[in-house]
Amino acid sequence: MPRFRSVFSLALVAFALALAPLAAARADEEAATYGVDLLGRVELPNSGTPEAQKAFLSGLAALHSFWYDEAADLFREARTLDPTFALAYWGEALTYNHPLWSQFDGEGGRAALARLAATAQERAAEAGTELERDYLTTAEVLYDPTHEDKAARDRAYSAAWQRLHEKYPQDLEAKSFYALSLQGLPRSGDSRHHMRSAALMEEVFAINPLHPGAAHYLIHAYDDPVHAPLGLRAAEVYAKIAPAANHALHMPSHIFVQLGMWERVAVSNIAAYEASVAWVERRGHPLHKRDFHSLLWLQYAHLQQGRFDKAAECIDIIRPVALKTDDQRTRSAYRAMLARQAVETGRPLREVPELDNNAASDTLTAFAVGYSAAQNGETRTAKKALTDLKALGKNKAHHTDSQILLHLLSAVTAAANGESEAALAAARQAIEVELTHLPPSGPPGNFKPAHELHGELLLAAGRVEEAAEQFHRSLLRTPKRTASLLGAARAAHQLGHDASARKFYEQLRDNLRQADAGNAALAEARDFLK
Repeated sequence: MPRFRSVFSLALVAFALALAPLAAARADEEAATYGVDLLGRVELPNSGTPEAQKAFLSGLAALHSFWYDEAADLFREARTLDPTFALAYWGEALTYNHPLWSQFDGEGGRAALARLAATAQERAAEAGTELERDYLTTAEVLYDPTHEDKAARDRAYSAAWQRLHEKYPQDLEAKSFYALSLQGLPRSGDSRHHMRSAALMEEVFAINPLHPGAAHYLIHAYDDPVHAPLGLRAAEVYAKIAPAANHALHMPSHIFVQLGMWERVAVSNIAAYEASVAWVERRGHPLHKRDFHSLLWLQYAHLQQGRFDKAAECIDIIRPVALKTDDQRTRSAYRAMLARQAVETGRPLREVPELDNNAASDTLTAFAVGYSAAQNGETRTAKKALTDLKALGKNKAHHTDSQILLHLLSAVTAAANGESEAALAAARQAIEVELTHLPPSGPPGNFKPAHELHGELLLAAGRVEEAAEQFHRSLLRTPKRTASLLGAARAAHQLGHDASARKFYEQLRDNLRQADAGNAALAEARDFLK
């Protein structure tokens, strides 16, 4: 398994710049002192037997890295070694709730608790200490069957952790789980909950720089273009803290994407995917348990680098697994990768799997078919895809971004038909919907940022100054995207702003240093910079 090498970059914020090397040095010192294992260091006093402690604490550390399958196995090992160990059942129950992925298995969580005792009162009686009883209470709230609405359940769960944190203010685990619960609350267009969470995790990180949740939740808290520089410290050390967890190897790339550090994105996700391959083999899990999420991010990094052949190799890796499994996430990842390849490269989408009757993947496939066809002048195919996308959009169960995709596809289809004003109007509608969403956390979910497309259409229409503004807005939401840099460079040059054009072309050249031979954008950048 390749090791993640920590190479410090200059942060954009002085705070991050000052603390990044200190955090890494402290992590190195702590690792040598405590002989930390490969999941990080956590502490939670409890009444479990000494034999069960290692499995329990390892499970807790894995839980903080969202390594839910591994954590569940470790918690089960702990309760097997000590059947009266209440917190082992609590830990297993928490593995059925994935708060930042909107995945919740209430039946599985309640079954895990029931293995300790039949009722909440009986389970509380099994707890060896008051602290353990209080911890059990958080799971009881989470799996209370009366909380059928997700938002209400999340608020009640966060309130339970807040009470526990206030009762035990020095308990780093209570502080960490409270911070995570805040990030699981519905976002109302601002970052208030995430910044509150970050403040809590900064405290944990300062006390225990080897805590996997501290680095992990800080990355999530700062995962947007504005706050990403503050997350660079955590991104630099998280993979070092928990190198056995593939998600810990992947997570730094959330910050690297927000900063347009494409080579770092690629390195992180290569390590993450390969670690998952090794884990699946070691545990004997089915192949769909591999970390195809990281493979999808690796593909995106390669596409931004102009390494289209390497991006296509990522599809070659997932294809044989996706075509043989019933696992919906793997099949959806495969279809998303096919679609992204077509949209980013401008090449027609020829490999179109049959519809899965899955909201997101069906919608994205229809969009990619139409978008790539329109870009290649295949207007009949584009129009049919637009009709298909409209039909899918009538089903409310389908992709939440379907309206954005519909407007984007309407824009490129109109442009392919020479209907410039209709294309621009549709692109503006896409922007209106897109701005109701926060900037993407990773690769754009709708594949083609609306500001970027609007800029390209304006540039083609000769409205260069307006185009320059759209590319600027696109780069604020998706920093250093190759297509936006290219558009911004062209607009600046046409406006006679050659100093700005040079800056954009230099960034574009840096993105494309490893591009496939014959990359037209790289050739254009080099010609200008000569």
